Amino acid sequence: MKLLFNSDDTLATAELKELLGFIDADIKFANIRSKIITATNDVIAVVGKEMYDLAVLEYEKAPEAENKNKDLIFSMRNPIAIQAYRLFAPHNDLSHTNKGRLNRLEDKEKTAFEWMIDKDDKALEKSYYRAMDDLIMYLESSIEAWEETEAYKKTHSLFISTANEFDDIFPIGNSRLLFLKLAPGIRRCEDNNIKARIGEALYTSLKEDPSTNKDLVKKIKEACVYSSMAWAMRRLSVQLFPEGVLQGFVSERMTINAKKAPEYNEPYAVAHYFEADAKEIFKEIETIIYQLNKLPDEVIEPITFNPDSNDKFLST
Repeated sequence: MKLLFNSDDTLATAELKELLGFIDADIKFANIRSKIITATNDVIAVVGKEMYDLAVLEYEKAPEAENKNKDLIFSMRNPIAIQAYRLFAPHNDLSHTNKGRLNRLEDKEKTAFEWMIDKDDKALEKSYYRAMDDLIMYLESSIEAWEETEAYKKTHSLFISTANEFDDIFPIGNSRLLFLKLAPGIRRCEDNNIKARIGEALYTSLKEDPSTNKDLVKKIKEACVYSSMAWAMRRLSVQLFPEGVLQGFVSERMTINAKKAPEYNEPYAVAHYFEADAKEIFKEIETIIYQLNKLPDEVIEPITFNPDSNDKFLST
């Protein structure tokens, strides 16, 4: 696999330092190369190989080429660098020797407290997610071929097709990455909960033209949002979600081990609340479908009697 870094390790080290300004200059690219490969595969899994290959093509153009797309290269390479360092840092914190793993403790330097390492790990993870969001936003706004990729098509075949639409119902910070991660949960809701309630024919009709029943589509979107959030709470990293959705319980003591033990499984508890919201909306959808399928009340014409004066059998 071709990497988005120079084949010369010295130049690649300089490129890495340019992207990660907070690392020491003596961290060699050669030491982190294997993590670069893993991180590259992580990014490809989200945006697709077509987009990555396009960035590689631009990178391989001569530096002086006027049409070299530096924005695309940076947008693709930045999350790769952050993710690679995230994977590399835990190993670099310790010396791996014949005597086992030892703390790196040099003159005039002190090993960081565990709470500092924990805080930095979370910050790096969030930085990676933000960089991925920036990449997806760039692809949406600047690369026409993005709309032809499988990653794009998978979300745009859903009733909720963009992060903006999701944000209108439940705020996810307009995160494109989180929306892509939520897509399987949205699809699961459509297949297992929506289609069964409204029927195959109506489901297909609304997919083709949502404007035929805007009220029903609105409820379908709401149900998909809350159902997918319940699905995601049990599967995705907490760091993906905006602040406030799931708060960590950390005591004021300065160690990882000082974290307060949760009284119950918090992600599952939050998932339960989202499931309850989804169930309420499923009931509303069922009510709408009942009204649509309800036969009109039979109209009974009043019986009228017009007597015939010539009828000799008529009695009064």
